[in-house]
Amino acid sequence: MKVQWPYDLRKGERYSFENGVHTLKVYSNDKPHSKESHTRPRTEVRIAGYDYSSGVWQFEGQGFVPGGTSGVCIMQVFGASGHATTLMLRVYGLFSWLLLLAEGRVDSGSTNADPTRGFVALPLTASHMKVQWPYDLRKEERYSFANGVHTLKVYSNDKPFKQHSPTKPRTEVHITGYDYSSGVWQFEGHGFVPSGTSGVCIMQVFGASEHASTLMVRVYGGNLAIYRSKVLPDIYDRWFRLNVIHNVDDGEVKVYVDRSLVYKGPDHGGKSHYFKFGVYAQNDDSRLMESRWKGIKILRKKS
Repeated sequence: MKVQWPYDLRKGERYSFENGVHTLKVYSNDKPHSKESHTRPRTEVRIAGYDYSSGVWQFEGQGFVPGGTSGVCIMQVFGASGHATTLMLRVYGLFSWLLLLAEGRVDSGSTNADPTRGFVALPLTASHMKVQWPYDLRKEERYSFANGVHTLKVYSNDKPFKQHSPTKPRTEVHITGYDYSSGVWQFEGHGFVPSGTSGVCIMQVFGASEHASTLMVRVYGGNLAIYRSKVLPDIYDRWFRLNVIHNVDDGEVKVYVDRSLVYKGPDHGGKSHYFKFGVYAQNDDSRLMESRWKGIKILRKKS
């Protein structure tokens, strides 16, 4: 990924990459990306190494355009015979409004409405993510973070995360700084579970009155489960969007996969809660357990 930004500025003034999210900004009076260029201002990422001249190619990305942004290209397919580009996706004020209207119609009657609507995303940095891994190993042997993706592995015969712990092996990220005891909170992440991983918790809401957790999202034989109850088949070898909403005040938990509600049930009480993701061995665990995560967010319901 080659970033282009106004030539008289530092890259960090117009571009950032944090928690798996590329944020790109430009002002209408900015300089072009090179002194010799006569083009208009831009801050763009050029995908390098995959130039093509034949075959069928595809770009996929999840985009977000803040209100007020208009008259701008947000994605393009570069190269053409009579033009600079084969395709430009642009945003203009009118079309932004139409898109919001279409989303509103979805929310009014569809089970596929965005579960984050009405929530506010909280600041989340590496300092909020505490990694737990088998105590006798180096962290790098079970956890990595590269290109915005957390990769977490554990073996069924690994040691627990600390000496003398009676728990099973795990490599998990504990979200710190956002423990909660009231209100409506939400975890969002895009997960990937390689085939063969089974008998493992990949995400949990920690804290309960008579249990360790209020919710466990597990994988058994390619099926996504809440504890041992299957809620969705065919989870292997694909990216999926997971949203978990915990309404502490109403004692309720909801789980969405790719915007579809797959589980709704009571929580298990408790005075304090937090979110975790990764791999935590459960019953009937496979020899190797792995999950990958990107786009992690913690959100809270607007009051």
